[in-house]
Amino acid sequence: MSKLLEISSEELELVIQNTADKLNMSKAIVEKDLWVCVILKYLFSKFKYRDAIVFKGGTSLSKVYKLIERFSEDIDLALDWKLLGYGKTEPYEDRSNTKQLKFNDKINDDTKVFLRDEFLPVLQNDFKEILKDKIYSFYIDNFDGQTICFDYPKNHKDSSILQVIRLEIGSLAEPIPASNQKIKTYIEEVYPEVFDENIEVVAVDSLRTFFEKITILHREANRVNGNYPTRYSRHFYDVYKMILTDIREKSFENIELLKIVIHFKKKFYASNWAKYDDIMNGNLKLIPSKEGLEIFSKDYDIMKNMLFGEKIPFDKIIDTLKEYEKELNDVIKNK
Repeated sequence: MSKLLEISSEELELVIQNTADKLNMSKAIVEKDLWVCVILKYLFSKFKYRDAIVFKGGTSLSKVYKLIERFSEDIDLALDWKLLGYGKTEPYEDRSNTKQLKFNDKINDDTKVFLRDEFLPVLQNDFKEILKDKIYSFYIDNFDGQTICFDYPKNHKDSSILQVIRLEIGSLAEPIPASNQKIKTYIEEVYPEVFDENIEVVAVDSLRTFFEKITILHREANRVNGNYPTRYSRHFYDVYKMILTDIREKSFENIELLKIVIHFKKKFYASNWAKYDDIMNGNLKLIPSKEGLEIFSKDYDIMKNMLFGEKIPFDKIIDTLKEYEKELNDVIKNK
């Protein structure tokens, strides 16, 4: 399963220590990253339903595409709704708003049942063989039936990270485009010739994830109730980092993909105040109200422990997003 699980606990401890020193991160993060990669390798090589899942979200930006420099501890997976008995195009059928909401609730409920009765038991049974002498557990999150928690074997703790790996699994996702990609543990980056894990996953294209994130920021910029979600400052950071890469130009050249993302959001994640249609009218908003900025700025200060390299000031992130907001709006208006 992993060469790192075959060495002695003393050798593994030394490898973790050296990797942490070399990469200037805590031993707890190096250890957790190892288990993130172990579970990903299993899911996309040995798991019964490996052909029905796609890796997406912030962790894919970090582990697959190296576009962001933060430790992403959740694993976001898109689950093929055909596993639940739905036709390939059934979710896209035209429905009234009320019927669409009922359909969304139904497919989410079906996903929870599938995860509880099928997905989780397979994980539990397989890992009895993989981790025979380790202390660990898999369980459904108490507050979210679409999240499976992996309480992984650990020798190190860090208050800045969760002590479990969260597998956040949803069927109302459109993982297109996607492709086969390689990932590495932090340990392998330091010891490439010793620990070649050869981990391959199927991951959503990074531009799609970028567009998903700017629509999230647009929704929050239009929020009217003031109930801003926690741990969302990561989206500002992720978008900032991606803007500094070729994703910026790709986003200007692939407005059709942005339209697809918006259409999907409107159908399956509708909001009366998100104003998704404004985006395609050249009125994208990435910057929230003054109240929102204060909340996200404080959240960012808490999140900084998860960042590697330079800790970008939040004001600089916002200034860069303002520039990009104007650029993308100009591109859309001139299409």
